[in-house]
Amino acid sequence: MAKRDLNLFESATSRARVIRQGEIVQVVIDGGGAFVTFMQEFNQAKKWATPKTASGNMITDRGRFFEQIGTLVSRPGSMVGTRGSGKYVENLVRAMNQAGYDIGEWMLPPELKDLATAHLKTMPKRGALAAAEAAAAEVRDRAQADDPDAAGDDGKR
Repeated sequence: MAKRDLNLFESATSRARVIRQGEIVQVVIDGGGAFVTFMQEFNQAKKWATPKTASGNMITDRGRFFEQIGTLVSRPGSMVGTRGSGKYVENLVRAMNQAGYDIGEWMLPPELKDLATAHLKTMPKRGALAAAEAAAAEVRDRAQADDPDAAGDDGKR
């Protein structure tokens, strides 16, 4: 029985995991990093690559397949870099944030670095840090109540 030839998509995604999550897709490449893109772009690239015959070189096939994806956010050390129009990359980062990705682990353009920490700025402080700040505020309040000079009264009248 003859061995079936791989198509370009099968070759490009061999030794890679494709994780579909809502409107985004994460591709984790063994030894080649990871990237996230929109499901629609991934499916268009897959549709383009499926009828094409693989070259036999997995790295070349990955390059050809990944070229078809216009907007993606990659991890440091990936074989592809973050790319796409600013508006689309921003929308992708927002979708990643909603899906629970730690945005700080991904390569983002400088103008989108604020999106990586935006959720931290709006969340209330929790745990030991909040308890320590509350205790310090209580000590300050007691000191001001016990010592009128601490409140700014220098004793001159």
